[in-house]
Amino acid sequence: PVFRLKRIGYLAASQSFTESTDVVLLCTNLFKKDFSSKSMYDTGLALSCLMSICTEDLARDLVADVVGMLNSARPFIRKKAVLALFKIFLKFPGALRPSFPRLREKLEDTDTSVVSCTVNVICELARKSPQSYAILAPTFFNILNTTSNNWILIKVVKLFGALTLTEPRLAKKLVAPISNILNTTVAKSLMYECIHTVTVGMTAHLSVVKLAVEKIRSFIEDPDQNLKYLGLIALGNLMKTHPKLVAEHRDVVLNCLDDEDVTIRTRSLDILIGMVNRNNITDIVRRLMDHLQMAEGQYREA
Repeated sequence: PVFRLKRIGYLAASQSFTESTDVVLLCTNLFKKDFSSKSMYDTGLALSCLMSICTEDLARDLVADVVGMLNSARPFIRKKAVLALFKIFLKFPGALRPSFPRLREKLEDTDTSVVSCTVNVICELARKSPQSYAILAPTFFNILNTTSNNWILIKVVKLFGALTLTEPRLAKKLVAPISNILNTTVAKSLMYECIHTVTVGMTAHLSVVKLAVEKIRSFIEDPDQNLKYLGLIALGNLMKTHPKLVAEHRDVVLNCLDDEDVTIRTRSLDILIGMVNRNNITDIVRRLMDHLQMAEGQYREA
């Protein structure tokens, strides 16, 4: 019964308290009490509520308690603490530097869910300044080669995509693992993240670029309109650095001119502009003239 009432209370606080709510200042001791509870569910409720109503004062007063819970014997508590730290860092940035070494240790946690939460938090922290987290590249590289969790891989690959823009030397080391993922994964989300990383930071490595283009073609040929559009975006990104390689696949781009979705037709037109050269201009213009007869509205003007 006590837990049932406590759950209702924490839920009400999460939904109604704001930074300007006076009684938030009185929550510090309540949180500390439940953080030390023998019930991991009481502790989990407190951490979840803290993430919802965290203020600068609460973050400053409770950061030591939350960091201490990173050593909990229970994975449920460790992953909740990792996620709570992210909100604490947002409200009280001064806590990041002294707490980060303890957070970093969770990248090597024995529980996959804790590692997943830690990767997620660090990737979110790195969005504004990825170069500040380049020191973690060896750890993330190890995760990239050892984990089979697609959601962790997506985050790690995305982070490497940002890091390659500031640390070009990373791209050479990433060729093998990125190529392996592209060749083996059946998860389209992970495959696209690898393709995107290749298009933004690994364009100097022809072998992985060619592999990425093959996968991009499969996206464009897929009946799923979303995958088709993502494939066209990726192909357009590569047009800047490898126009000849992209031009080899003009047949699939031309086929997109007949798609029912106007956004796909428009995107394919943008790519065709970069494909035109003296050898194929006649064929492309003829196809466009035929297509013009059926075009309507703004698409015809484009």
